[in-house]
Amino acid sequence: MKLQTVRAVYRDGGLIFADPSQTPEDGEEVVVTFLEKDEQQAWLERDPTQALRGRGRGENLVEQLLESRHQDRHHNEQDPRIL
Repeated sequence: MKLQTVRAVYRDGGLIFADPSQTPEDGEEVVVTFLEKDEQQAWLERDPTQALRGRGRGENLVEQLLESRHQDRHHNEQDPRIL
């Protein structure tokens, strides 16, 4: 199974895909995530930097990122035959 992200607009009971070449074939399962109009408008009107400021406070995100990078480096250095 391969997950893809594509942009589409829901109109008149169907999805209109921004890139027709990425339209799923008949019978393929899709998951739709969307923003309600008031939330969408709020995000469009806000400066992205201001909107994200303060998110994740107290979650030690820098430490988590450094640990994740350390794990990735260790994983990449392993013998490929072991993987």
